[in-house]
Amino acid sequence: MVRPWIYIASPFTLGDNGLNVRFQCTIWDQLMDDGLVWPHAPLWNHFQHLLYPRKQGDMIAFDNAMIPRLDACLRLDAVCVEMNYYHHESSGADAEVALFNSLNKPVFYSISTMYAWVKRLNKQHVG
Repeated sequence: MVRPWIYIASPFTLGDNGLNVRFQCTIWDQLMDDGLVWPHAPLWNHFQHLLYPRKQGDMIAFDNAMIPRLDACLRLDAVCVEMNYYHHESSGADAEVALFNSLNKPVFYSISTMYAWVKRLNKQHVG
């Protein structure tokens, strides 16, 4: 079974940082439970920053260095239904999408579309 590495791109600096991080952690957990992909949650950098603050440029450079090593991008809006929270705008996530596009790597805007791609990959791998 092919289990591709997926970069989760979603808002961070605009809106509520805490809810944006919570959203990405929730998606990471869901993707791990589903067992079809290996998710990479770049907003985990937030926790590193809490302990050892660094310039935002350092974290962006780190994320940009990771992107070529990953297979695809999942670009989502940050949603926290129980808090009635929704945020879409993110120049950072949009830049990450642009980098994936420049590398000719797939970008998905829903989990279901991404999973359909994974299923096609696995059919190709077997056949």
